[in-house]
Amino acid sequence: MAQTEKKGGLLRKSSASKKPLKEKVVLMYDEIFTTEDPSKCNPRFWEELFLMKVNLEYLESKLEALDGEELMKIKDNINCLFQHCIQALGEEHPIRVVNALQVPC
Repeated sequence: MAQTEKKGGLLRKSSASKKPLKEKVVLMYDEIFTTEDPSKCNPRFWEELFLMKVNLEYLESKLEALDGEELMKIKDNINCLFQHCIQALGEEHPIRVVNALQVPC
């Protein structure tokens, strides 16, 4: 039986024949780092994002890898992320609140 190892947002199978799978939260982070509004295709994008366990290691590495020009291209999505973090703090759902608190750290 193949064992799963979690590292940097990837779920890796020990079997060499399988491609590494990304966590859903990592896939959602990747959508934030595009120029498109992630909630266009999925209106519940932000609600779903804050229900998932935060992967700070991956999020930090993505932010640190951006240069100034790239950051300006996705500025609207980054602002949306922080805006939705603040909104989630007012939610009654404790998981959303905890996850929203972790993102800006």
